[in-house]
Amino acid sequence: MVGNKAAAIAVKLARVQVASAYPITPQTTITQYLSEMYANGEWDFDFVNVEGELTAQLIVQGASRTGARTFTCTSGPGLLYMHHPMQETGTWRLPVVMAVVHRGYKGMQPDHSDLMSQQWTGWNHWYVEHAQEVLDTILMAYKVAEDPRVRIPTAVGYDGYVISYTAEPVEIPDQAIVDEWLPKNVAMPSIMPDGFNMTKFMGEVMTTMGMIGDPQNAWKTHHNAILGAEAVIKETMDSFEKTFGRRYGNGMIEEYMMEDAEVAIVAMGSIAGSAKAAIDKLQANGKPVGLIKLKSFLPFPVIDFKNWAKKLKAFGVIDRSICPGKGGPVYEKLRTTMYEMDDRPNTLQFHAGLGGKEVRVNDLIQIGEKTLEAVGKKLTDSLVEWV
Repeated sequence: MVGNKAAAIAVKLARVQVASAYPITPQTTITQYLSEMYANGEWDFDFVNVEGELTAQLIVQGASRTGARTFTCTSGPGLLYMHHPMQETGTWRLPVVMAVVHRGYKGMQPDHSDLMSQQWTGWNHWYVEHAQEVLDTILMAYKVAEDPRVRIPTAVGYDGYVISYTAEPVEIPDQAIVDEWLPKNVAMPSIMPDGFNMTKFMGEVMTTMGMIGDPQNAWKTHHNAILGAEAVIKETMDSFEKTFGRRYGNGMIEEYMMEDAEVAIVAMGSIAGSAKAAIDKLQANGKPVGLIKLKSFLPFPVIDFKNWAKKLKAFGVIDRSICPGKGGPVYEKLRTTMYEMDDRPNTLQFHAGLGGKEVRVNDLIQIGEKTLEAVGKKLTDSLVEWV
């Protein structure tokens, strides 16, 4: 099945209660699949048609407030249109799960600039490589987002066209097993029961939101909740493998042929899949280059990268997005992570695949070779290359 159908099947397996979306290329067929499932009565849920993405986010936000398990999806400019209500979904720590089918905002083709532009909305951001990982990661997203230790909305991003419209074998887990592994969401509703002490409730809400007391409290608790999600993500990955037999690293990063590597390519999404073919060829020619696939951008795997920085001599970071005038977000985060290390490895920055530009295996071989060439050299400035 294509990646978009894998996303819709995951929504069904998760027994989502309320979904809402507006079609936009290359997300459109998720909306179509969910509409068909709703029309056919395949399970008991509500699918709400809306006039735009902003309203779709508001629909799932409102449903999530009442304790419903919710889902939405979008791409590129549609995600930008959601920006305002996404802030509130994050602020109230509502466990909404959203599929973001990457489409750059400078054209119709995919890059990661759509989801990267939402870094400050207070969501977990995960990136996946192929259709099977789309299905599996959406299931894991509910497990993590709804955990009372987390309660953070989660975006699952995958490359438009390359994954959304490309068919590949996908294993669909048994519904009964999913039901046992993913229990119903424990409602934390904002609806007031009879006899509820409204004054006490509003005092607690206003304190949490920073309206009274420490005005930074809302930001502090939100920030710490995302950081604290790392342990739950790793725990969920272990549980998923035990139940379904598939694993994606530790849930934060996934290593490929890193056992004897001296340098590593760091990549996300479908480029990571192509990078594996490049690593195979590099190592077959005796070149010690491995791959670290970054799965969780937020929270960022600081501990994992610090541990690898102690072992490696260089990183070659591929960013499929850029903040114009500043640089790549993954590169910036990795450099910051290693800032206080005395013997930090050289880190090279590569911009690749922006605007849907094809990234070939030979391109990735060259990235690996250039990263090797940087070992032991004193780089006076950060090296930036456009691939």
